[in-house]
Amino acid sequence: MGRVPRGLGARLGDPVSRRSCNSALSPKSLWGKLDREGGMVRAWLSLEHHCTDVAAVFRCLCGLPGPRRALNRAAGIELADAHLDRLSVFAFLHDIGKCNRGFQAKADPDAVRTAGHVRETGVFFSYDERLQQKLRAALDFQTIGPWFPKADEEGLRLLLASISHHGKPVEFQETETHLHRVFWADDGVRDPIADIAHLARAARAMFPGADATVPPMSATPALQHRFAGLVMLADWLGSHAESFFPFVHGNAPRAEFARSAAARALVAVGLDVGKTRRSTKAGMDFSSLFSFQPTPLQQALFENTDSPIVIAESDTGSGKTEAALGHFYRLFMEGKVDGLYFALPTRVAASELYERVLVFVRQAFGAAHPPVLLAVPGYAQMDGEPPEWLPEASRLWQENVQACRHERAWAAERPKRFLAAPVAVGTIDQALLSVMQVNHAHLRAVCLERSLLVVDEVHASDTYMRGILRALLHHHREAGGHALLLSATLGSAARSELLTHLDAVASVPDLPSSIAYPYPVMTDHSGEARPLPDAAVGGSKQVAIEPLACLADQVEVIGPLADAVASGARVLVILNTVARVIWLLRAAEEHPGLRAALFRCEGVICPHHGRFSRIDRQRLDKAVTQKLGKGGGDGPLLLIGSQTLEQSLDIDADWLVTDLCPMDVLLQRIGRLHRHQRVRPPEFEQARCTVLVPNTSTLTHLFDERGRVHPEAGLGSVYPDLRIAQLTREVIGEGVTVSIPEDNRRLVEAATHPANLDRFRDAPWERHRNELLALTVAHGQAARMTLIQETAEFGDDALRFHTFDERLVTRLGLEDRRISLPVPVRSPFGQRLDEVAIPGWMARGSDASDLDSPPTVTDEGLRFRYAGGSFRYTRFGLEREDECEPSGR
Repeated sequence: MGRVPRGLGARLGDPVSRRSCNSALSPKSLWGKLDREGGMVRAWLSLEHHCTDVAAVFRCLCGLPGPRRALNRAAGIELADAHLDRLSVFAFLHDIGKCNRGFQAKADPDAVRTAGHVRETGVFFSYDERLQQKLRAALDFQTIGPWFPKADEEGLRLLLASISHHGKPVEFQETETHLHRVFWADDGVRDPIADIAHLARAARAMFPGADATVPPMSATPALQHRFAGLVMLADWLGSHAESFFPFVHGNAPRAEFARSAAARALVAVGLDVGKTRRSTKAGMDFSSLFSFQPTPLQQALFENTDSPIVIAESDTGSGKTEAALGHFYRLFMEGKVDGLYFALPTRVAASELYERVLVFVRQAFGAAHPPVLLAVPGYAQMDGEPPEWLPEASRLWQENVQACRHERAWAAERPKRFLAAPVAVGTIDQALLSVMQVNHAHLRAVCLERSLLVVDEVHASDTYMRGILRALLHHHREAGGHALLLSATLGSAARSELLTHLDAVASVPDLPSSIAYPYPVMTDHSGEARPLPDAAVGGSKQVAIEPLACLADQVEVIGPLADAVASGARVLVILNTVARVIWLLRAAEEHPGLRAALFRCEGVICPHHGRFSRIDRQRLDKAVTQKLGKGGGDGPLLLIGSQTLEQSLDIDADWLVTDLCPMDVLLQRIGRLHRHQRVRPPEFEQARCTVLVPNTSTLTHLFDERGRVHPEAGLGSVYPDLRIAQLTREVIGEGVTVSIPEDNRRLVEAATHPANLDRFRDAPWERHRNELLALTVAHGQAARMTLIQETAEFGDDALRFHTFDERLVTRLGLEDRRISLPVPVRSPFGQRLDEVAIPGWMARGSDASDLDSPPTVTDEGLRFRYAGGSFRYTRFGLEREDECEPSGR
């Protein structure tokens, strides 16, 4: 093994190991945390003290309403304080792996052989029964036995869940475990097993209530998973030396100090909202909160609606956002939720909504309001300020106010901690990741379980994402959480699926029944419908939907666009792909009658889509809201963009031009049309929506002779189910006038109901139908593969995390490559550009963190090469050099 590393001789019981960290690190010191400078140890925290800190945080978390409710449901009993103390003992033991001699050797810069502290514990759980018996004896399993019905098995599984605090269930490799065995041997200087025994005694001494007489507690799989998430959260907070748990704490016993520090930490970061709840005026009605009378939907959700899952379907303009906020306020004041996560489909939608939520929280809760987070990576804000504007931790001693601001922003510092914020607005993927096999999913889950989960813009046509959402709702309901789903109109198949138990098959009503389903409506978890009066501002809206056969040749729409802006119209064009957006904007610039009316940001003509840098996108979003939002003014305007314009933006257009898309998406886009009450220009007094369609009545031209699909304008790629697109085309026909919202239900069911989808039995539709079915099955299997197997126990092979399926990664937007520029440049809108973000599908699978060569700055913007591809970033956003066809992705 080579020479014995220095500094590995301590026993936990030695007086030196109990000193404050300002004492020198000696060979008899058993350390848990080190503060290094220049490779030398500047300060240290004993392992016992670190475990004490984490256990104190864990026990405080268990006392909060949300975590305790989830633990009770997971255990299947009402847990007594003694049960929680027993769990806290196992939380204390989360770092027993640090007792191994290889880990302790890390304090010695000259050590020849060192080790980690997680996988190294595998020697106790695999092939070596003798070592496992030593562990049981060190932990005093004979005394712990009465805590569980199956003492040895359940105790070891909880211990594994505790050891898995670094983000995912620990996995052991037998060949690797064999090599770790040497680190646990008594070398005559240090006996790691004896150190574990001392830790176990310290844990029992900290929680003497664990030995109280109470019935045994079964460590069910659900309890193991929630316990693991709470330990992850406790370890992260308990390791916060800058603010809450400094290495030096004074003369009080560490356990006494840790309990006080833990309580303060939970309040500071917003996990404990008891003070906010107590200081907020109770009994306020909706009108007092928002200063206006509620719509029927808003009033219904503000009343005593206790269903764990509610689906609210109501038209654009009916105040769904305020309805959700009012619902949260009531549940929060009643102690049924401790937080809010408002999940939006896109980053721009989350950024747009954040200010509204921040204003509401400040008005509703006053000076004691909880922290409010914009939970979007790269865009994060806490209480309206980016985290980077907050003072550095090293300077927090200068002013208490600055320290409090920094502590409030704890959840904003890492995306994995976003869901720990008491009020957060973010994208749906942050919530979905809580049930998927990714690092710290368990931490995300226990944070989300205590909150009202609001999912906005739920669509009927997106079957893939709906499958993941269904698993999330199942988990959330099982943990005792509350969820609210918002949709303009949800098809019966989607509604039934989301409300059906994860292990059951959804029963879809027949087509006539589906069309007759009430609208607007509020549906509870049991499927009971509560019809609502129409809540839309301004009442019914007549919309003339007219086809224009130029899907393959966009240039034909230029003339009508020029005529519209000449009459003073404000026109919104929403296309299915970024390539089509850029192509049409370039064509519009060349038309003398359009150039002056084109949308500008900072005086620069540009489109709106998702391929702009973070800093430019913020400026772009603000410009869109200012010019097309409420009070945006009059006069001609032409804005060309992608799907980023269709969701959660309070913008208003006189005329909407859109690519053919699924009916539920089309209705969402129509929601941007005649949204506000104002004077319209001639010929646009009635709402008009022009849909770009193929020059044939069917989409069969998208199939080749073998029945394979060749996508066009996003049909067959962005929207893979051509049957839904075809049914939408049939509804439009040669033109149709619809009444919104009265016709919403009929329109969505016409395009998405399984009975209508089953009509496509002839060639080439039969092959397409079968391929879609196979794809749905494959996606379902892939989704199940990516979900955490919550019925599996820690230590089971079924709980091993797999690698993400590429399709799922793409759908969640997790694959973007954020590449730092060697030298900052000026963006097309005058911003300092430090990095470029490249979507994974454009990166051709590369994970490279650098550009292929230094970028070139031109008059148009920036040109660079990445992963063998050529790119440019200009006022048109990010483009691949070979991306020039309007039908491209």
